Amino acid sequence: MVFRSRLRRDYSERLRAACIECLLIRIASIVLRLAGLLALILGALFWIGVALNLVSMHMLLGLLAVGALWVIGVAQAFSKGGSWTIAACALVIGAITAVLGMMQASLMVGASHWVIQFMHLVLGILTIGVGHMGAARYRKGLS
Repeated sequence: MVFRSRLRRDYSERLRAACIECLLIRIASIVLRLAGLLALILGALFWIGVALNLVSMHMLLGLLAVGALWVIGVAQAFSKGGSWTIAACALVIGAITAVLGMMQASLMVGASHWVIQFMHLVLGILTIGVGHMGAARYRKGLS
């Protein structure tokens, strides 16, 4: 009887830890989706020359998206059935996106600055895509 009670308690604790981890991934996925989409919209507005006074908001949204990507990447690395490749890609893409975004204004200033802007756009889309790929793989591993 004591053994059965202990087994039930251990299972309950593992289930609760898995639920907290699942909730964390779900929240990070939602934050990534919202922050990434809003950052992409603001970036597109900047590209056409509108709303240039919202650069700080764009940077904050980008950092939120990268932070959510890193949470998903770390969870992918340490979860059962997770992929170290996706985790490494998430951490590297997030770091490159953040660094390029912060330094973007001072890189290739002039007529060819659009190359840096395009690279930043591609990295932003990769941030969202890799994050959702990692979150989907995590959810698939739970079932």
